[in-house]
Amino acid sequence: MREVFTNQDFTQVGYYKSILDEAGISSFVRNENAIGAVGAVFPPSLCVTDDSDYDEAIRILKSRQYIEPTFVADWTCPSCSEKNPGNFEICWNCNAPRPGT
Repeated sequence: MREVFTNQDFTQVGYYKSILDEAGISSFVRNENAIGAVGAVFPPSLCVTDDSDYDEAIRILKSRQYIEPTFVADWTCPSCSEKNPGNFEICWNCNAPRPGT
């Protein structure tokens, strides 16, 4: 048994477990029953059952790693002065490109 991933967010641990299950790598979640327990000290950890699967599990999980989205501030269109959400590359009102793109 070898730990491949630990996170306070059980949904992330469960997601990675499903990826390993799909790849045919036997795994389990350690501290699964501590979720939501008052004063729980140990976060859930994903472990491979067979140590020989460790390197492959790490390779697979790194290729599917969740990347936190970066915050992009809202912007004001220089052409029409309309406010646009940060993830818009063009103005929703006049189709002018975002400054700096």
